[in-house]
Amino acid sequence: MNKTEIQEIIKSHFPSLNRDSVIILSKYASFRNLKKRTELISERKRHHSFYLILKGSAKAYYTKESKEVCSWFAFENEIVATIGAFNGLPSNETVVLLEDSKLLQFKTESIKELANTNLDISHLLNYIITEHAVFLEEKLYQLQFMSSEERYKALINVAPEILQKVSLTDIASYLGVSRETLSRIRRKK
Repeated sequence: MNKTEIQEIIKSHFPSLNRDSVIILSKYASFRNLKKRTELISERKRHHSFYLILKGSAKAYYTKESKEVCSWFAFENEIVATIGAFNGLPSNETVVLLEDSKLLQFKTESIKELANTNLDISHLLNYIITEHAVFLEEKLYQLQFMSSEERYKALINVAPEILQKVSLTDIASYLGVSRETLSRIRRKK
């Protein structure tokens, strides 16, 4: 994929960016075609990139007592990063692809440096971080105030494709329920 194609993708996904910002941003982006099960970010390791999923999906999880505890999923047109890795710290999560995927990879430090001198890119980073904060706030609300059945319905409303792309074991883990409980919830539907 050439730089012009990368610029077109950036412009279509981030329409608020002006032409000059798109060109500058494209200098720090590369196209990646990666296989299912590729680890984009590893727990306890520093990672120097974030990603935009063009095609495919990913899951993030923590490891607790040798078990994966899913914390989020990402699908097409979504950003993949962890806050720790984004800030140059070791990540608390592992992020792995759930299917063969096409991604744009951005160099985090370069983009953060650009944000210091380019208001457009600064606004873009602010938007990405704000979206993540809103997601975390919503997830915390759901865990504290919604039943597992309500959380399941909310997840399906936000990401209906999840049932085709994510295993029931991972969905149950994300919801904080057993697979058997998830099966009962699904039967009620």
